[in-house]
Amino acid sequence: FILTGVRGVGKTTTARIIARALNCTASETDGPTAEPCGACESCTAIAEDRHVDVLEMDAASRTGVNDIRELIEGTIYRPVSARYKVYIVDEVHMLSTSAFNALLKTLEEPPEHVKFVFATTETRKVPVTVLSRCQRFDLRRVNAEVLVAHYSDIAAKEEIEITVDALKLIARGADGSVRDGLSLLDQAFAHAAGAKIEAAEVSDMLGLVDRFQILDLFEALMAGDVAGVMAHADTMYASG
Repeated sequence: FILTGVRGVGKTTTARIIARALNCTASETDGPTAEPCGACESCTAIAEDRHVDVLEMDAASRTGVNDIRELIEGTIYRPVSARYKVYIVDEVHMLSTSAFNALLKTLEEPPEHVKFVFATTETRKVPVTVLSRCQRFDLRRVNAEVLVAHYSDIAAKEEIEITVDALKLIARGADGSVRDGLSLLDQAFAHAAGAKIEAAEVSDMLGLVDRFQILDLFEALMAGDVAGVMAHADTMYASG
């Protein structure tokens, strides 16, 4: 499988969930399940990143053909305790051309007990010969309403007061990336220093207000709202 999408939408997390789905032992059928239990030994070990049969490799730091050969050599051995050996290769587009070529034959005829899950933000950098041997799944940007609910839940657990408007601004700044939004939320928590976080503080943070003003101006322009356009232009002029 190859998982694609912008940064921070959960590609690596989804890859780990796939590994759990393939190896969950609590399923009624004696095979993979679409709903891993999260409580059996396999699911727990994968979630804690200590399962010997689920191997993660960061292609950004291990780009060479020797790294891939080492990985391929491991595929000939059967899993120690799991149903499948799962190789999760993050940032797969960073592999060198020779590394991709070394991987081709194994991808075309992988052993029955082996599954590969690739994650990448740049599918255009992955050779077509590799893409054609994979099932591709595009992970979409997470919409703002879902992000607001998620960040609100985090704020409640951290016992930090933040207004809904402030959360909406953070979700808007995240631009569909859960991780980017978490970074902004973390920064807002640090700026607030225990006080309630208001929308105005989030707007000023990192100068995001400039970008939002341009988008608001564009929306008013497209809607033919002359008064709105003039008001936005005046605000932007006044703020430099």
